[in-house]
Amino acid sequence: MVHKEWRVLLIDDDPGIRKVMSITLEDAGYDVFTAADGDAGVDLCRKRSPHIIITDIRMPGIDGLEVLSRVKQLDSDAEVIVMTAFGEIELAIKALQLDASDFITKPINDDALWIALKRAKERFTTRKDLKEYTALIEERWMETSEELAKTYHFQKNLIESSIDGIIACDREGKVIIFNRSMEQMLGYSKDKV
Repeated sequence: MVHKEWRVLLIDDDPGIRKVMSITLEDAGYDVFTAADGDAGVDLCRKRSPHIIITDIRMPGIDGLEVLSRVKQLDSDAEVIVMTAFGEIELAIKALQLDASDFITKPINDDALWIALKRAKERFTTRKDLKEYTALIEERWMETSEELAKTYHFQKNLIESSIDGIIACDREGKVIIFNRSMEQMLGYSKDKV
């Protein structure tokens, strides 16, 4: 059983396939909606933001490859499974090259459908987790950078405003810190030192 949180859009011009597959998917716990052609399917993607789209390759109007391309432009995270006739393996390979998560051949075998859905959900979840992790790392990096900048400016102000003369050199003996008090004590400017 799956959670209703998984929204699946089924696009196929055959009403029989749409009906049987939607019943099968709904019985398995998916939130399913359908479209009879590619244009209607892309429109539903805009309105309903499905996680997984299952589309036929051959349809009147825009075909499954064009649906795949448009869906990925709308939502690069959406996973697309294409359905092909047995002899259309070249189209299935092209779909995979366009970032489809999987393909299944018609007539649809339930085992193949469940495997394709499992892969699509894993890809979706992995991609989402990776984006969240990357955002967290970037946020922490920004926080760390801000803290380092604050610390650097605090130390620089502390050194510059100290009444004690402060001079520091790197390993090669090059002067890297020379505050105002040291300038006054020695009578040399930072530039000369």
